[in-house]
Amino acid sequence: MGSPERRHVPAWRVIVGGIVPTAVAFVLWATVSVAEEKPYKDVKRQYIAAVDAVCEAASRQSDLREEPPANLREEVDELRRASESMTSTIAAIEAIAPPGGDVPRVRERFYVPARALVASLRELSGSAETAMRTGREGEAKKAVEQSLEPDENEKALRSFAAEYGFRACAGE
Repeated sequence: MGSPERRHVPAWRVIVGGIVPTAVAFVLWATVSVAEEKPYKDVKRQYIAAVDAVCEAASRQSDLREEPPANLREEVDELRRASESMTSTIAAIEAIAPPGGDVPRVRERFYVPARALVASLRELSGSAETAMRTGREGEAKKAVEQSLEPDENEKALRSFAAEYGFRACAGE
């Protein structure tokens, strides 16, 4: 990697970083499910709060690691952890039901790019791991660097999150 000034903090780094306990997601889902009998505005506000709580918890976990990776092996390990963590975080978010009328929009504009970002991170992580195991450090470094570059899924995810009203999930 280059200097710390050059390092981009991608969305996956902001919204992930730790495995969010399933119990937290379940409690938040139950809160929103009970709220379905309330007016739309109240249900949406509770949904946003529940999803943002998942993002905030994941973000706090990622903040625990203050030191940047010291070498390529640590960068590859961090990419693997981020990929695993984002997978768990997105699963926890998807366990929380959005307001009924918003389901198609949330699915298309939030879940779809999030899943695509997770798939990309998994692929890059796997490539980096394989390259490290077989002594192809240049390829591993390229995979790590590529994971740090913003992509269309990240932009779409952040854009929708901010538009919908999420704060933590939008990276704010």
